[in-house]
Amino acid sequence: MPSSKSSSSSSSTKQASDDAWNNHIEPAGPSLTIAAGVFVLLSMATTALCLVAHFTDDFQRIDEYNPKYLTLSQRHFDGVRDPYVIWERNNNYTCTYLTMLREAGNLTAWQVEERAQGRPIITYPFCSFHIPYTAVWGSMAASLFGLAAVCLYAVNVMSKPRGTDEMHDIANKIHISALDFLNQEYTWLAPFVLLLWCFLYIAIDGQDHSWVPASSVSFLFGAFLSASCGYMGMHLATQGNCRTAAACFSSRTDGLEEGLAVAFRTGACMGIGVVSCGLLGLSLSYAIFGNVQSLGGFGFGASAVALFARVGGGIYTKAADVGADLCGKVDHSLAEDSPKNPATIADCVGDNVGDVAGMGADLFESYVGAIVAAAVLGAGEFGEKGVALPFYIAMIGLVVSIFGTLAIKVSKDENGKASLDALLAAMRLNILVSGLLIVGGCVILCVFLFRAERDELEDLYDTPWRQKEPGARLLGCIVVGLVVGILIGLATEYFTSHTDEPTQSIGRATEFGPGPVIIQGLGQGMYSTVIPLVLIVAAVLGAYYLAGFYGTAVACVGMLSTLGVTMSTDAYGPVSDNAGGIAEMAELPSWVRDYTDQLDALGNTTAATGKGFANGSAVLSALSLLIAFSRVAEIESVDLLKPVVVIGVLIGSCLPYVFGAMTMLSVNKAAQEMMFEVRRQFKANPKLLTDKDSRPDYKKCIEISCKSSLREMVLPGVLATFSPLVVGFIFGSHALVGLLVGAIASGYLQGVMMSNTGGAWDNAKKWIEAGSFELKGEVQGKGTDCHKAAVCGDTVGDPFKDTSGPALNILIKLMTRFAFVCAPLFADDWEYWWVGLILLGGAIVLVIILKFTLLKETPVKEEEETPGAPDAE
Repeated sequence: MPSSKSSSSSSSTKQASDDAWNNHIEPAGPSLTIAAGVFVLLSMATTALCLVAHFTDDFQRIDEYNPKYLTLSQRHFDGVRDPYVIWERNNNYTCTYLTMLREAGNLTAWQVEERAQGRPIITYPFCSFHIPYTAVWGSMAASLFGLAAVCLYAVNVMSKPRGTDEMHDIANKIHISALDFLNQEYTWLAPFVLLLWCFLYIAIDGQDHSWVPASSVSFLFGAFLSASCGYMGMHLATQGNCRTAAACFSSRTDGLEEGLAVAFRTGACMGIGVVSCGLLGLSLSYAIFGNVQSLGGFGFGASAVALFARVGGGIYTKAADVGADLCGKVDHSLAEDSPKNPATIADCVGDNVGDVAGMGADLFESYVGAIVAAAVLGAGEFGEKGVALPFYIAMIGLVVSIFGTLAIKVSKDENGKASLDALLAAMRLNILVSGLLIVGGCVILCVFLFRAERDELEDLYDTPWRQKEPGARLLGCIVVGLVVGILIGLATEYFTSHTDEPTQSIGRATEFGPGPVIIQGLGQGMYSTVIPLVLIVAAVLGAYYLAGFYGTAVACVGMLSTLGVTMSTDAYGPVSDNAGGIAEMAELPSWVRDYTDQLDALGNTTAATGKGFANGSAVLSALSLLIAFSRVAEIESVDLLKPVVVIGVLIGSCLPYVFGAMTMLSVNKAAQEMMFEVRRQFKANPKLLTDKDSRPDYKKCIEISCKSSLREMVLPGVLATFSPLVVGFIFGSHALVGLLVGAIASGYLQGVMMSNTGGAWDNAKKWIEAGSFELKGEVQGKGTDCHKAAVCGDTVGDPFKDTSGPALNILIKLMTRFAFVCAPLFADDWEYWWVGLILLGGAIVLVIILKFTLLKETPVKEEEETPGAPDAE
């Protein structure tokens, strides 16, 4: 132990800091129970209002028209509050909805042509609908019921033993550090959100001349709920990690099953909470403002926060992970999450802020975006019921997910133990049963919701074919979305699971060193894009054949209707990973770490499956929003031979690569700072590797990850938000369509490749760590050259699967949603090209200012390697 006065002072300062860290987190059981009771009462009240709305003529009718002679589109606009409605009766005794504008008779050339062909017309967003109260109140009731379930699940998790004092102290450090990062991230994000709010208030709500700023207020509401979901999930995850480790430690025979129960219930809090908050926020926005315009603003707010949360959290977690792996495992052959590694706590914190908080905001945005896209397109196809249908589907999915996450039954072998394959089979069965129950509920929904349309239109020979049997066709779209989502998950699992050939082939390549591991992983990742792409193509074609582009949006909602269950299986992975770290740092028996490693390996597979769902839904949602944008911008077709369109496609195809490069280089830069600090501590205090009681300075590594991630998340956000505006103003709306098409195609394939490649590299490493690979009769486990080569592959894969890949989904959805919200601002006659140049110049100036102020890097000085080392204690 150092005996100098300065060392004693450093030791006392460190001890005081640790005392602040070690304040125990008291269970919040009573308050959570009270909150659950309040949510249940509110859910019952809103259910009563839903029933009252249903039995008091929710969809009002116009008496002067005989419903038998009205087409589908007109019947659903009977209850509109806007008086400027023009109707026309043609020779076939059908009526066509021509337009609904603030000023009657304001028809464009495209609308006149549509009128001549007898097609229904709608001009969103300058219209207001009679609210379908049954869907609104029903969705609110289901959401409040879901929040009550979250509170009860949290009470159940908090009631579990926390383990030893050392385990809880470690968990407390992780909890406080994660909270500190999230608070700083949201502080950085607040000015950006306020800037976008001002833009929407002036440019969008100001053009509508409405006294209620629907888009801007809904934008703030969506941003707030998105941030809240990340905060809620991270808070519960940092409470469940030590309890999961304690559950695995509780029994030598049943520890695996007990640990799964706690981790899965913790993940269920995140899954059900995200779905409940998303559905509640959309319902409230629609109930308050009474039109689908507000839903677009709500979705944009969710996307804006999700992008920064995903990028910032991803940079944090992967900088710590890469630094810990290379300096710990490769340089010194330390075990995973060894307490001697200075980056261990930062790595565990990163699992929460990246894989929990970031993922929560990401999937919240995906879920909300799917419902918004379906509601917008449904307004033009089926009116009020077209808006209500995605709410009903989400409501059914939420209720089924609540009951699907109550328990997970795991079969045991003849020795009474639960195997990893049994755990995976149990989760697959849970998702499958939930999907079947949702389909059953949607059968009843579609039959009753569209029963009147089927009866009234069956004798009208001139009715468009997609409007015949609308309930059956939309049910088919829901089934298509569910089936394709499950198949994409299975395909993703095949390419990333340690039990399948693609991942094992990467493990076998470790015989020849890190280079072949990288090559084999990239090759398998590129192959992995084919099956998901074929499935997405089949989903788009099938849904479009059944119900047009509205059917595509409904298929996306169907795909995400099981999100409550799938996200529960996804979110439990980081909890299990943290549990393993706590078990290692608390020096629990090796069999406890074996249990947590099995749970972590299963979590990697389920996380990859969840990313597959997110990738597939991102494409369907972005395509639906692209069609909605074209409707608002009055674009009937786009000529691909126009130079401006080609320019847009090329720029859009390049943007995901630029975005991916930014995030990858940001992780690399932050990881280098982390590695420098870890190696400095090892050099300054050699006892870290030899003295059992010596501990590193964890806080320094946490500080590096925090500052680096906050600094590096800004530029990708600027790129995503300014690109659609610059291209739209300079080149026009047709070029913007090309930009979005190029970004969707390029970003989707790149995101799938990066996510699957990273997952395969990670599980190949775990396959070797489990002792499954033998070379010349010798098991290649931890510490071998094969294991070190696998660690190098996993190091490259970390930013692939947890930073760049997932963020690309948000990129394509954020750009399409921003374009959709701002569609009324763009023109095609180069009228506002100067605005685009001003925005481009402003973006460049902003980047330069940020680069030399907030984003300025602090150089690491070599003299810091000299002894002022962290205390050995």
